[in-house]
Amino acid sequence: MLDWRTPTPGDIPEMRRLAGKAGARGSDASAVNIYLLREKYNIKAALIGGFLFRLYTGTRLPGRCGVTFPLGCGDIGAALDLLAEDCRERGKPLCFIFLTEEQRDIVAAHFPDMRFGTDEGNSDYTYTAKHLAELTGKENEKKRNRVNRFTRLYPDMKLVFSEDTDPLSFTRDMISVAERWFDEQAERVDSMFVERLEIYEACRCWTETGLLGAVLYADEIPAAMTIASEISPGNYDIHFEKCWGEYAKAGGFAAINKLFAAHLAEKHGALWINREEDIGLEGLRRAKSAYRPDKMLVKYHTLGGCTEC
Repeated sequence: MLDWRTPTPGDIPEMRRLAGKAGARGSDASAVNIYLLREKYNIKAALIGGFLFRLYTGTRLPGRCGVTFPLGCGDIGAALDLLAEDCRERGKPLCFIFLTEEQRDIVAAHFPDMRFGTDEGNSDYTYTAKHLAELTGKENEKKRNRVNRFTRLYPDMKLVFSEDTDPLSFTRDMISVAERWFDEQAERVDSMFVERLEIYEACRCWTETGLLGAVLYADEIPAAMTIASEISPGNYDIHFEKCWGEYAKAGGFAAINKLFAAHLAEKHGALWINREEDIGLEGLRRAKSAYRPDKMLVKYHTLGGCTEC
């Protein structure tokens, strides 16, 4: 049986290294997400034989309960057999989740009797960094107008990046933005409270997790913030993005999105930016679709038995 345990900040460098070896692009493969979402999805990890194995048992939602494709390098067939043996020993069905199309095909070839499905809410919205940084073309005209409106209304605005300032004051201002956004929400659902705790946790262990971020100031006030991390070389995940009040109405979300994408591309070699899934929420779907994703990263899961994981 695999030695499953709850991931810690100390596991992040190795999880990121193995995701990098695999060339992972999915938000679920982000080492930071594996850590930050450990309680929400009851994530367990095992690091063995040059692979990262993951197990999710915290929800019964379709495509979110089961094991994931092993990330790393080496004998993938042996790694898949190890997962199958572990499931047998635990008395659970072998249910795969978060499979990319390529991973699905590998699993299907190894386990010919498996059938697969997908859930639209689990697909990641991915964009080239160049797309988000430049917002060219008629399809991005509304976003460009939002950015231009913000810069016109707040000519003294400045964007401060996490690597250029003191982490303590920086994370304090990030939390300030998050709290102001939270205070504005007329209807607070459970997921908002969970996200709020995740932001606090990210700020608490900022240095350990290797996070990147930015705070957008207008009128010398923290108006917007964003938090990201590297999934694998050239691939970055946007974990959180918040803006509040008049700044949000003036185009603050569009402004920080564009400026931070340019920073990731210029300073960190970002080629692709993953803005994660919409989990079936119509508001999130509209917001993410408005940026015209360059590629929807569809994720597949095993059909049958997954609710028993």
